[in-house]
Amino acid sequence: MKLLGRRGLAKAGLATAMLAAPGNARAQALPKVRIWGASATIEAYHGFLFLGMPLGFYRDQGIDAEFGTAAGSAATLQLVATNQAQLGYVGMETLILAKARNPTLPVTAVYLQDRGNIYEIVVPEDSAIRSVADLRDRNLGVANLASGAIPSIRAMLADAGLNPDTSIGMIPVGNGAAAATALRANRVQALSLFRAQHAVIETLGVKLRYFQREQPSAVLIANTNFLRSNPDACVAALRGVVAGSVFAQIAPQATVREHWKMFGRPTGISEEEAMSRATHVLTRSAELWKRWDDAATPWGSMTREQWDAMQQFMVTQKLMERAIDSGTLFNTDLLARVNAMDTAPVIARARAA
Repeated sequence: MKLLGRRGLAKAGLATAMLAAPGNARAQALPKVRIWGASATIEAYHGFLFLGMPLGFYRDQGIDAEFGTAAGSAATLQLVATNQAQLGYVGMETLILAKARNPTLPVTAVYLQDRGNIYEIVVPEDSAIRSVADLRDRNLGVANLASGAIPSIRAMLADAGLNPDTSIGMIPVGNGAAAATALRANRVQALSLFRAQHAVIETLGVKLRYFQREQPSAVLIANTNFLRSNPDACVAALRGVVAGSVFAQIAPQATVREHWKMFGRPTGISEEEAMSRATHVLTRSAELWKRWDDAATPWGSMTREQWDAMQQFMVTQKLMERAIDSGTLFNTDLLARVNAMDTAPVIARARAA
């Protein structure tokens, strides 16, 4: 299968097949699983999904995997619902809203990836703003006025005793260098983009202080019909995600190199600077995952209480009228088998990379 670069991705449209496992007689006989991300471009911090391709984690678990991406969680969820992809990485809110609208939609969460909240508020490290309450009468920058960060911002402001409608100004500043410029110029005194973008801004020389709201944010969903018929293949795919998560955390530079082999190295800056920036963004983003050496937390684990809390947040923020049965949103039946895998070989390989 043809591997597309960043420019080719943009031209290829909403859902783009990225890479298939190497073709050989054994691979052709293995169950086929399409695993899809939810970003217009793939960055090194998506290594938990894509590393299984070049490093053979999926093949070693007994599946013939294909990795691709779509422009956003809603697009990825639609691909999984129609079984064009069997697993997809999506925001929890997207899944909840989809199931609230269509309870029979054949998708379910099977693995919690982002255990922390990707949406947060940041200020310069030397700012006089020491708490969310200190944001009163300040301007806060967001990517745009339809940003997914806004409900979390409103919840954090309310928790701090501020009126989300009147206490702050909310100004669209874009992402990356444009957002950093707005912060440096004091056009805004705080930003709320998402974790990877905040890390990008740090690579531009802006040290940040973080204010966070505890809440998980993204899961891997499965097509429920495929899950019912092919539980072994789903377990294998999720074990590949575990392996990718372990490797990326232990060996961020090797992960970046694999990313460059697949998608190309950034131009216009030195290789050393490109590596420094990419590893910083990867490491910061991976702070939201289960730590590879956290023996107390099973990989992918999630609870009804977490889904109930997410729905209550969404009702409070008027993203939905009423909660649905959280039991219809997730299935943890595979996780005991997923967690039975031996990660020692992956750890050793990452340390040697």
